[in-house]
Amino acid sequence: MSYLANFSNMFEIPSLKYGYSNARVKGMKGLLFKQDFLDELIKVGSVDSMIELLQRTHYKEELVALSVRYGGSELVELAVGANVRNVVRKIRKITPKSDLPIMDALLKRWDLLNLKMIVTARRAGYTFDAVKPYLISVGSLSEADLEHIASADEKNVFEVIKRTELGKELLSQSNAMFNREMWSAFRKALVDMNSFVQLQTMFDAYIHIFIDKNLSSPKKPVQEIRRIFKKEVDVRNVAILWRLKARGVDKSKMRDYLIRGGSLPETTISAIIDAKDIQAIVPILRPKLPAFELSSEDPTLVELEIALEKAIAAEKVRMFHRSILSIGTLLGFVLLKEEELNNLRKISKGKEFGIPESELKAMLVVV
Repeated sequence: MSYLANFSNMFEIPSLKYGYSNARVKGMKGLLFKQDFLDELIKVGSVDSMIELLQRTHYKEELVALSVRYGGSELVELAVGANVRNVVRKIRKITPKSDLPIMDALLKRWDLLNLKMIVTARRAGYTFDAVKPYLISVGSLSEADLEHIASADEKNVFEVIKRTELGKELLSQSNAMFNREMWSAFRKALVDMNSFVQLQTMFDAYIHIFIDKNLSSPKKPVQEIRRIFKKEVDVRNVAILWRLKARGVDKSKMRDYLIRGGSLPETTISAIIDAKDIQAIVPILRPKLPAFELSSEDPTLVELEIALEKAIAAEKVRMFHRSILSIGTLLGFVLLKEEELNNLRKISKGKEFGIPESELKAMLVVV
């Protein structure tokens, strides 16, 4: 018994437990596109030229497979999504068994994002076959689960979701808002536009609340991920407040629009609401987001949102490099891979709509 216990404990030594998986992920990190390659993608004259460049990279397999049916920015969007799905599944396979619950907790947000996309597609009258290529199924919801949800009629959709692993877990949460209001809003949203807008807002809020509850491990890297997600809520709330200010919404009503689950104290929120201009919030947010900066003297709302995205990306990069022989290296890479997905989608869509190179470059969040 003592021998078995010692044998088991041996695999809790970080170098033995994480040596292989961390080395694999560090190697994958080297494949993430750097600034110079992203600049090259921006400079080419068309989306087709961008695709030619990407076919020389680790995206080749997905681009070739999907090019039979798709083209242009749609091909880029679907191919990078498929690549993220394939890469994340590989990372899950090399995650130490004892840490799989942590990895799965992080991936559950893709379940909620997929669920949100299906509601949007149903509301717009799209079939499951039309939306299927856009889903990134790396969480607990299988393609079959998603198809059943997308195909269920309004009366039965709630029951279909309840039978899935995610549905059971959602209903076990102590969040009464989701249990009572979300399901009602889900059904109404399929036919009513006002309910649809309400549901989208509720999903955005609940994704963060749900993930925060699932990432309950006391391990330092996991707590760091939780802090990053809370900061993501914070930056979204800052953007929301500034949009409300631009529309002249009464200050006393602004808090009603904020997403729950952030970490900004009430005094900071009040200071942002009272700020005279965007530059005035830099010293307010800097203690929370050390990398937050605005280069323009009179920044626009778009420039503010991009600066906030970059500040969060800097937090993810910092976490990845701080994590040595731990689950944090794997979790951090998943977050960085998502940023690359967002960058490539921005470039392809930007080129399609004729956005100038300088504006496109400013929009990217380079990790």
